[in-house]
Amino acid sequence: MTDSRRAFIKKSAKLAALAPMLSWAAASQESDSLGNVLPMRKLTRDGERVTSLCLGGYHLGFTENAKEAEAMVERSMELGIRFFDNARKYHGGRSEEYMGRFLTPKYREKIFLMSKAPDRTAEGVRRQLDETLKALKTDYLDLWQIHALQTPKDVDNRMRDGVLEVFLEAKAQGKVRYIGFTGHRNPKTHLHFLEFLDKRGLLLDTCQMPLNVCDPSFESFEKHVLPVLLEKEYGVIAMKTMAGGSMMGGRIDTTPQDIRTKDIPDVVAKTDLTLANLHQYVYSLPISSLCTGCRKLHEIEENVAVLQNLKDLSETDKERLIEIAKPYAGLIVENYKRVFA
Repeated sequence: MTDSRRAFIKKSAKLAALAPMLSWAAASQESDSLGNVLPMRKLTRDGERVTSLCLGGYHLGFTENAKEAEAMVERSMELGIRFFDNARKYHGGRSEEYMGRFLTPKYREKIFLMSKAPDRTAEGVRRQLDETLKALKTDYLDLWQIHALQTPKDVDNRMRDGVLEVFLEAKAQGKVRYIGFTGHRNPKTHLHFLEFLDKRGLLLDTCQMPLNVCDPSFESFEKHVLPVLLEKEYGVIAMKTMAGGSMMGGRIDTTPQDIRTKDIPDVVAKTDLTLANLHQYVYSLPISSLCTGCRKLHEIEENVAVLQNLKDLSETDKERLIEIAKPYAGLIVENYKRVFA
């Protein structure tokens, strides 16, 4: 283990102790009128809790078959998922429309509903919020996030053009309960935005970012951003647990076509890593929820099974998984990242 990794582990352990809202031990399992609910973890400073697994909206929108989408939603609810992700313009709005048809009319009061706005201007995100609420058939979001911050300059431009003010306004008006931000390009972008917020004396509620076994070895969000978020008591939503599907290389049944190439190695097939390991590693971090992209019913079932049968990982276990994945870390597998000077 390197000195830098030891220092990170020590700092993370200290921060986790100071932030019990994020510790795995703080997860609780309960039920509602529909049945058993997956283990819950605290998301926000004021105590809002969500299921430890969140169904991603992007992959839901891949299918053009509405009955398939409905089956995915229904199975998610049956399995105890109560946290649902989306974003304006996922598949031209189809992802939000599916949830507006099959999720919110029946289950709005049972779920925690999140969506995101990618536009870079005040006028644009205000319009997108209206479109999102209409598509999802709800008059409020539980969480609305500034979506896909790209670079420090992108942060500066969006702030200059009033994006944050619209988010703060929407929260004040009750159109959204909580606000956050997302991004997957480079940890410097997140740190730049957090510094901007510090200068304004502001704290948002959540951050959604990539966390997986490859991440600690290349442009790491886990090493550089996670400790800062924990210190500020943000709810951390993990995404790209399987690097957007790239850890399965060119396997047609698991890897989205838009990132599937012959050059991406199948990390799971080439190593001792299992699909369960990939989720176990992320659950071992002090996160609030893991947002998973599923295109088939069996993928939801498999991901839920990992959570229901979760095995605690020691620091030695995590180090072993990181070392196995390390040769594959970088832009070929983590193809969503970018290197900044």
